[in-house]
Amino acid sequence: MKLPAVLLGVDIVAADRLATAARRGGETFDRVMGGGGPTFSVKESFIKAVGGRPPGFSWHDFQETGERPAGWAGRLLDEAAAELIASTGLDLPGRAVFTVSGASEKAALVRLPPHAGRVTGAARWGHGSGLFVSLAIVYVRRKGTQ
Repeated sequence: MKLPAVLLGVDIVAADRLATAARRGGETFDRVMGGGGPTFSVKESFIKAVGGRPPGFSWHDFQETGERPAGWAGRLLDEAAAELIASTGLDLPGRAVFTVSGASEKAALVRLPPHAGRVTGAARWGHGSGLFVSLAIVYVRRKGTQ
């Protein structure tokens, strides 16, 4: 069985840079990002995966579902995370599935081959040594598959 195409994004950012952005953005940053630094880094990795911030972009284009990546997408994410862990020396214990919607979903569909299904994202992330590190994949989740 041929696996569908996947878009990949990585974000590595200094924690002090995020702290500065949070101070500058205040309540707006907290309201939009929710989880602060890790959330910002994860969403940045999704932005990189879909090819940037398309016209009409919103930070709400990527929302965590509470599910854990499973099936082929989970295995692919774990393999890619192992490479990132080896190169940064940081563990990536955070993991979740995300919806991809709005302008970011449209941008992803331009870069993914045509498939019937829902554009979905999965991410792993972690922090340490003054860094936030995240890895995201975007793919089409076909009905009845992981």
